[in-house]
Amino acid sequence: MQSRWTRLLPVMMFAYIIAFMDRTNIGFAIPTMGKDLHLSPSVLGFASGVLFLGYGITQTAGGWIADRGHGKALIAWLLVLWGGTAILQGFIATATQLVLVRFALGFLEGGIFPAMLLFVRNWFAPSERARANGVWQLAYPLAAMLNGPVAGYILGVGTWRTLFIVEGIFPIVWVIVWLWGVAESPRRAGWLSAVERDAIIAKLEFEAGSQVLTQDTGPTTVGAQMSRLSVLLFCASVFLWNIGFLGFIIWLPSVLHQDASLSPAAIGWLSAVPFAAAIVVMQLVTALSDRSQNRRLYAALPILICGASLVVAGLSYADNGLGLNMLLLTVAGATLYGSQPVLWSIPADIVPARVVGTVMGIMNSFGVLGAFAGPYLVGYVRGITGTFASGLIAMGICLVLSSLLVWMIREAAVVGRRPGLFAELQ
Repeated sequence: MQSRWTRLLPVMMFAYIIAFMDRTNIGFAIPTMGKDLHLSPSVLGFASGVLFLGYGITQTAGGWIADRGHGKALIAWLLVLWGGTAILQGFIATATQLVLVRFALGFLEGGIFPAMLLFVRNWFAPSERARANGVWQLAYPLAAMLNGPVAGYILGVGTWRTLFIVEGIFPIVWVIVWLWGVAESPRRAGWLSAVERDAIIAKLEFEAGSQVLTQDTGPTTVGAQMSRLSVLLFCASVFLWNIGFLGFIIWLPSVLHQDASLSPAAIGWLSAVPFAAAIVVMQLVTALSDRSQNRRLYAALPILICGASLVVAGLSYADNGLGLNMLLLTVAGATLYGSQPVLWSIPADIVPARVVGTVMGIMNSFGVLGAFAGPYLVGYVRGITGTFASGLIAMGICLVLSSLLVWMIREAAVVGRRPGLFAELQ
């Protein structure tokens, strides 16, 4: 049963690292690309954000296709198509071309996230699902740490066009590894031995059979599921969570830049600290979540800690020393990322298997709206007050509200599972 952890999840993780890098590398291209193409800051900002509009459109379709057993083929095609689109960015010459290509890139990447969540549901039982999400979602902090050095090296030997072309090749190459390394489910994995396949299926069926939801989930249709209070609460919570998530990622270097004593190199290294801490926190929180099966607690509590840390940082940033400010930002970043795998383990517990991929795609569409709004909210608040401290407070309040909504999802608790019988198979 170890091949799920050592083969399937790493292949998923690196595919998403590549997606994240292709999605965010425009930030490293902007300084020179803007000058070369004579693009205004507003155009560059819109081009950066329009990707998320395309990304949100295809969330539901990606989940729907994965629900029908075609997730592996879907992601294989998307790797090739978004790689080609990313390469096209290296040949754009006008603002219109840039906006169209960025929208297309988001459109082609949008189906990946719900499909990967469904892979985890198909391969991992509830008692190990948060840890499995925690492994492949290490892609977020790892990509945030790798993006700068990789982009810096490519720009050191080439131009912004080289950056887009080279990083666009990555997903096209990775599709070979993807086709080798993944399968829709244990039943369709030719690389499993019969003994290992039977053990995984037995564990999945046993925990599914002993799982009792605290409430009736209602009719197994997408429309009926989207009208349930628990699903609506999750959509609202993930919208607010993503406001804090993207706001933190986009504005962290600018917040650190407020300390005039820091060089650009120092800001770059300090920006990586919260993401490094997140790698440790993600594994701790997901292990505790799987052991207790209390998804609400281990999603809501880290989000609450993150929100409170950002509020405190905003209220005291100007008076604090660098050490205390970095501590607050590190706690915020680590708990923000640490909450993500547990948060996205909740839908598989509260939505029927037949439509869970489609519903998760719709849920993530709400998250994408938050991702689109987050950087703008922080920038808007900063413009009114003239300080980044108010932006930290705004993000913190959104995250505190998100944690409260997660805590209200009563159906996230699963009872009646008999533990321990399959411990020797893990």
